[in-house]
Amino acid sequence: MRLRLSAPGYLLLLGDLIAFVFFVYYGKIIHNYPVTVMGIIETLAPFLVGWIISILLFKSYRQRTYESAGRQLLSALITWTLAAPIGLLIRSWWTGVPTTLIFAGVTYFITLAFLLGWRVPFAIGYAIYKRKRLLPTS
Repeated sequence: MRLRLSAPGYLLLLGDLIAFVFFVYYGKIIHNYPVTVMGIIETLAPFLVGWIISILLFKSYRQRTYESAGRQLLSALITWTLAAPIGLLIRSWWTGVPTTLIFAGVTYFITLAFLLGWRVPFAIGYAIYKRKRLLPTS
């Protein structure tokens, strides 16, 4: 499968990746773990694998998806709803530590909050951008 993105799609993907990094950074700070680049990558990797599988399956970054704020937010919800359990399973297998229900719930909802927290401003900005592009200039 091939992922073709327009400029706004790349921006949306970049923002999502930054939201994931912030989630991992926040988790490490909250749990008093050392924050290192390798530590962030190790924690993030299983969830990014899940995210990649989900975005390819749902075509989460196609233009039709982010043309509408509602579709964009729904897409993030659906994509993360599949990506989270995939990431949790990979993480459990990789670390050898079973996933608890509380950890799964916190991971799901806090990461979703980070994703939607980024996507709401993106949706507003993209709507303004679209409107300005469509208005004739005199």
